[in-house]
Amino acid sequence: MQPALFVGHGDPMMALRDDKIAHTLRLIGKRIQSQKPKAILAISAHWFTRGTFIQSASKPRQVYDMYGFPPELYAIRYRPSGSAELTHRVQELLGPTVNVDDSWGIDHGTWTPLHHMLPAADIPVVQLSVNGLKDARYAYEIGKLLVPLRSEGYLNHGLWQYCPQPPAR
Repeated sequence: MQPALFVGHGDPMMALRDDKIAHTLRLIGKRIQSQKPKAILAISAHWFTRGTFIQSASKPRQVYDMYGFPPELYAIRYRPSGSAELTHRVQELLGPTVNVDDSWGIDHGTWTPLHHMLPAADIPVVQLSVNGLKDARYAYEIGKLLVPLRSEGYLNHGLWQYCPQPPAR
């Protein structure tokens, strides 16, 4: 069974650092590679939307959704492929609550840690948005619906899989 991870990226400059955090992310990446997932479903709060959306692009673009940082940060390239299989599976699991939207891409909430964890970008990544019109209970319920992905060989990377119990009402 694949793990579910919550990986905070800190500030985007973490992508340029070679410190204890970067080394720990590399170690996590080695563990991920040892059980190489078919693809990664990344849920990033940086793709905050009015609705729940999933990407379907075969080559999602890298989004530099931060401003005022040194040019070296914008020179980092992290370009994994997408996964039509994972996109379709998420659509099956979530049903009509999710729609395809390829207007975004892989944002820095996703590519900053993956740049250290999986620098070869050789595992497909599909990003799922955070629905800003819904509450924490909705996010928790979406997370529960996505649980089968772990036993199907997909890595879940994001906030929703981190919730140990339903949020209080």
